[in-house]
Amino acid sequence: MITFTVEGRLNQDEVVTEVKGMEYRIGLLGSDLPTPEEMLLASALSCMILTIYYISKEMKIDLKGVEGYIEGTLDPKGFQGDPNIPPGILEVRYDLTVFSNDERIHDVMQLSMRRCPLKDTLTRNVKVDVTWNVRKA
Repeated sequence: MITFTVEGRLNQDEVVTEVKGMEYRIGLLGSDLPTPEEMLLASALSCMILTIYYISKEMKIDLKGVEGYIEGTLDPKGFQGDPNIPPGILEVRYDLTVFSNDERIHDVMQLSMRRCPLKDTLTRNVKVDVTWNVRKA
């Protein structure tokens, strides 16, 4: 088992997170910073591209490159409190282009759909635990 960790803190109207000693600033919709949803999509796209790369190497397939685009649809009314609309992303769509002359690249694409950790996370019910702590300011 591997456990991944990220730390974060509120700084005005943004969150500063730290991953492996690097800081990432995340903001609200409408700010100049990426939103949590955009960071999630960036992670999901990166994970799929890296999974394609990893499986290609595993199968000794000459992969010339991978490019991708991802989009997620969210209805802001859910976040704003409408009880009839989920607050999160409702649909995610990947568009991937794989550059290879090896016919087995189609096997890589199928295996990547099955083995990509973040695609799996987005499509499977994942147990989530939240621990709340309240401290006097």
